[in-house]
Amino acid sequence: MSDLSVAENLTRFTVPCAEFVRTRVPDLGEVPVRRLRALVVVPVLLAGLVSPALVSAPAALAGQRGPTHPDADYLGSTVQAHQTMRAMATAQAPAGTPGMDVSHYQNTVDWNAAAANGAKFAYVKATEGTSYTDPQFTTNYTGAANAGLARGAYHFALPSDSDGATQATYFLAHGGGWVADGRTLPPVLDIEYNPYGTADWTGWCYNQTPAQITAWITDFTTTIHDRTNRWPVLYTTNGWWSHCTADSTAFANDPLWIAPSNSDIPGSPAIPASWSAYTFYQWATSGALPGDQDVYNNATTDLATFTTGDSPDKIQAHYTGLGATTSTLGSPVGAEYSVASGWAQDYDHGTIYYSPNTGAYAVTGPILDRYRQLGGPAALGFPTSDTTATADGTGQYTTFGITSIYTTPNTGTHLIKGDIRAKWLALGAEQTLGYPTTDESTTPDGVGRYNHFSASGGASIYWSPNTGAHNIQGPIRDKWAALGWETGLGYPTTDQTTTPDGTGRYNHFSLAAGASIYWTANTGAHSIQGAIRDKWTALGREKTLGYPTTDESTTPDGVGRYNHFSLAAGASIYWSPNSGAHSIQGSIRSKWAALGWETGLGYPTTDESTTPDGLGRYNHFTNSASVYWTPSTGAWSVVGAIRDKWASLGWETSKLGYPTSDEYSVTGGRRTNFQHGTITWYSNNNTTQVTYS
Repeated sequence: MSDLSVAENLTRFTVPCAEFVRTRVPDLGEVPVRRLRALVVVPVLLAGLVSPALVSAPAALAGQRGPTHPDADYLGSTVQAHQTMRAMATAQAPAGTPGMDVSHYQNTVDWNAAAANGAKFAYVKATEGTSYTDPQFTTNYTGAANAGLARGAYHFALPSDSDGATQATYFLAHGGGWVADGRTLPPVLDIEYNPYGTADWTGWCYNQTPAQITAWITDFTTTIHDRTNRWPVLYTTNGWWSHCTADSTAFANDPLWIAPSNSDIPGSPAIPASWSAYTFYQWATSGALPGDQDVYNNATTDLATFTTGDSPDKIQAHYTGLGATTSTLGSPVGAEYSVASGWAQDYDHGTIYYSPNTGAYAVTGPILDRYRQLGGPAALGFPTSDTTATADGTGQYTTFGITSIYTTPNTGTHLIKGDIRAKWLALGAEQTLGYPTTDESTTPDGVGRYNHFSASGGASIYWSPNTGAHNIQGPIRDKWAALGWETGLGYPTTDQTTTPDGTGRYNHFSLAAGASIYWTANTGAHSIQGAIRDKWTALGREKTLGYPTTDESTTPDGVGRYNHFSLAAGASIYWSPNSGAHSIQGSIRSKWAALGWETGLGYPTTDESTTPDGLGRYNHFTNSASVYWTPSTGAWSVVGAIRDKWASLGWETSKLGYPTSDEYSVTGGRRTNFQHGTITWYSNNNTTQVTYS
């Protein structure tokens, strides 16, 4: 923080990582402008105070850009200059309460020594723009408090980078909050010469008009006030304010922190429009304290009053809004205290937590106990709702951003968050799936996450990175559990869903080959997967063969797999490695079953199909066998050499027509009857004879 105006008398000083060159500023004469380089020593003549302007002018030349991160900001930014100027003459400190401002340029500050040397307060750099956080902020902020100083945070504004609300929100999320705990100073907006622009008033004003700058400051300060109940302090200079805001008078609510100008009477800085007096004065860049030397414009007791503020903070305001001592919280216990990136206040029956970017909310009862067990704000973030009764009146909940904790007498108190919580809410929350009966937990395979719920029949939501979050419940969930949960069929890839015919329910799963569980009231819940599932899908699922009436199972011979289905006439799909998956149904299936299933004719090698003449139906099988059916003839098998002969004659289109019997024994061989004759096979010479009737 500094003014561009320069002291008229100069002496030798050391500048960290900067080289000064001279440029002309209208009405201000020559001023130094920094160009980043290695540490240099610049000889300058001085016979008096080193003003902040001298070591903090904008770090850019015309046509040049400064660094991406703030190695040339102003408040607390010139430690090496400060630390090498101890022997220099300094001005008489103005009347008031002494303090200081620092940033990472001060490295490790001895806060106890600073307190011993008279410091009563400190401002610490927190942020700049929308992406930079000072690396020493937490250490400095905590160290100042531990040494008994009132402390606050400041943000270096870059109006050219984003709107004011965005930067205020970033600041609030990284240390810029306030509560009336008696030791936290209101946040500061450091708004002054642009260190990264061109060395002219266009650049120094961030290439914005006074109206735009004023609107930007309004956006920032209003956001801070809305989130904290406190107007932020404005750090600026008379010269910058005059040129860049056109002497705006719109900010009287914001306390003024002024940096000196070269025209100032010593100890009496010029005051910009909007204010009649300063609250803080940065009167020197070095002195008895580390960093810039500041004073508060009242006695120490007034600093304490200023720290507390004249309006209730967000915690106090929320407590009052809930009914204060008449609320379920009861009376305060102790004082407000800092926690994570915010504050908290305990009461007889709960705690109000506050952070600037979430607001103040009360957490009570079993939810408060669980919240604390899980790590509180540091682990789950700050609450974003009060502890509230659920819509059905059975339980209570509190939200913490994307996380919630729910409690009921019957289910206990459990955590639900992220995608699982979003799915649960989308499905109707406790009104549909019931309340959580577990915390969100990791699956045994280490890949996914889940919650179980209290819905009648049982319900769960499972999530994995590849499948997302899906619900599964009732008999389908029971079947999935019996088959090994996610280690069996994989994770759900759909919610439990009603089938198109409205009769059943299903879930699909992530098994590489594909898997589903289908349920109806009449068939129960059964799994179907892989090639059998693909075949069933290709044939129209439940519309064609009906619902599975078995899980996919291994055939008695140990070679294949099958499912049976609910088609009234009976249906199955059988699979083996050599034959693939094929459907068989009705009378043909009954005939095949009567002949020993796969141990008789072998596995189907075709689906049940219509014959070329359009009159009948058939399946072929792996043991050189077929079963043919027509309404008039029924279903009959034809096998081996007899089948081969019939095929060579043209199957059912031959003069023989359809089979009317299974193969049976005759003297010397085997025979099958057809509509218009027979085929006989003779074992002694492996020949066949066709006889027409």
